[in-house]
Parts: sequence; structure tokens; C-alpha cells
Amino acid sequence: MDTLFPSLPEPATTLQPFNFFGLPAELRHKILGLLLKVDRIIDIDYSNWRQAAMFPVSKKFHEEAAAVFYGINTFRLFPTHGRVEGSKVKPLIMRLSPRYRVELISLELRLGPFWSKPPRCWKVSDALGLQDATAVRVLKVFVEVDPSHPVFNGFRRNKDFYTHFAGALLKGVTVKLPNLEEVQIDGYPSVNRESPLIKRLVEEAVDGHKRISWGLGDSLSCECHHGLLKSHSCVPCRIHK
Repeated sequence: MDTLFPSLPEPATTLQPFNFFGLPAELRHKILGLLLKVDRIIDIDYSNWRQAAMFPVSKKFHEEAAAVFYGINTFRLFPTHGRVEGSKVKPLIMRLSPRYRVELISLELRLGPFWSKPPRCWKVSDALGLQDATAVRVLKVFVEVDPSHPVFNGFRRNKDFYTHFAGALLKGVTVKLPNLEEVQIDGYPSVNRESPLIKRLVEEAVDGHKRISWGLGDSLSCECHHGLLKSHSCVPCRIHK
């Protein structure tokens, strides 16, 4: 039997654990970025949290990994999963500890889901914790649909309900985020830049003294009284062009 199944030779050396923290900090962060980057907006979906499973390795690893995870990914302000409609589910941002909210850099406000009856959790208050997100400079707003379009006749409460709701929601978010500088508006091609909803969002951002960047349609130049010479981000002029 010994000749048929010879024993394997003993390894010459014993493998030692790799000293991850022996690497320079920049290299560690780059490695963590490759491991922790999520290729979609993070919402209340447990499949998004597989990357966080490595956090408990050690206290020091947790601190570095958490800073990278919450800093390189975009987090959705209000849940859009179908199971939250009519429920008391807390938004993801509200669930986070203040120590994590302070690491956030990129947030998304997605508008359009639940246009006929927004969930109760879609509201801005101190409990949401936006005041802790001091590193957020840009708010991404993505519009799926504008319910004021005639195609929604007979299905909506009234023409202006969702426009007013979304405008008030954006205003509340811009007020609560302490260091917000820019509102970045984007949406599906079916959303017209001249739609009432888009115009209302622009008005709220301008009234809040936030810079606006535009993601809908083709890039256009502008030279206008708004002081943005040959800019691609002067939404008021581009809407009325």
C-alpha cells in the first residue's frame, strides 16, 4: 500500500500569516477599495453587505475597511424595494451609526418609485441623521418618471401631487446636509428636461444656493445672466433653451 499511495513530503517551510498592516496605508486602501466596491447603489438589500462580512477581522481592520466601504460607494437615501411600500421600514441612512454616516461621501435621492403613495419612511427629519454626513458635497438625484405627464392621467392623485412631494423632499435633504455644495440631476431618457418635476427640483436647488450639474440629454454650452459662461451645468438656461 505504501508504494501505491506514497506519502507527500513535508513542506520545507511553514506558511506564515500575511502582515496586511505591514503594507503602506495607500496600498492597503487600494486593496480594500478593490474588495469593497459595490457595482450598484447600496439600498436595503442584504446582498449588498457581503463585503462588510470581513469587518470583524480586527478592530483596526474594521476602522480602515469601514472608512473605505462607506467612502467609495453610493448609498440611497430612501428605500425603493417593493416590500417597503406601506411599511415602517427605516431608511438605510437612519440605520447607520453616526460613526459610519460621517464617512459617507456619495448619496442618491431616487425619485419616481411609489409615485402614487410614497412610504411613510420617505420623509426628512433629524432622526434620518443627515446632519452627521458632513463629508457629502454632492447629492445625486435620479428621476425615473414624472407622474405629471398625461400618460398618468387617471392613475395619480392629481397632476401636482408628486411634484410638490419631491420638491419638498429635496429641499429637506439640502437643508439637512451641512456641507452640501452641488445637486447632480439625472434620469431615464423618457424624463423631459422641461417637465414640471425637473423644473421644481432645479428651483429647490437654486433656492438653496446649491450648484447644479446636469445629467439629462446632450451636453450644451451656455452664456447667460446666471454667470456660468460656456458652462455645461447651467440648468435654468438649458431648460428654457
